[in-house]
Amino acid sequence: MTRKLIVAALLSMALASCATTSEMPLAQNMVRLDTSARGLLFTSSAGAVTMQKAAEATLKRGYSHFRIDQAQTASGSQFVGMNTYGSGTANASVYGNTAYGTYNSSSFSTPMYAPTRQIGVTVIMFRANEAGARGAFDAADVLAKKGKV
Repeated sequence: MTRKLIVAALLSMALASCATTSEMPLAQNMVRLDTSARGLLFTSSAGAVTMQKAAEATLKRGYSHFRIDQAQTASGSQFVGMNTYGSGTANASVYGNTAYGTYNSSSFSTPMYAPTRQIGVTVIMFRANEAGARGAFDAADVLAKKGKV
């Protein structure tokens, strides 16, 4: 019983997991990225996902380096469902042509929550020969490391 309960909870948490990033252009060399991650599998990788998306946006626009500005983060949890278990016992007695019975049951429900993380950043992009590129992230290097810088 406990094993089934744990497996069901883990399966529900895995299914309720995802990470998405939205991109909003602000200027020719600037975009706003907002990453929303939910579930055990994705909240820990939200930062790497954001960095990877920043590098992709930089290279897509013809730039080679980027800086992160106006970073905002938030963590929390979101209700994803209920895990319910129930059991019961039945007793029946026959007296002549009549059957009498009783049924007793018990059940419990456990709410399930998935962790959440939101990251918002403004990405400012530069070409290799521009002064702002000095000390900035190299987009190709960030992609090679899959955002784990």
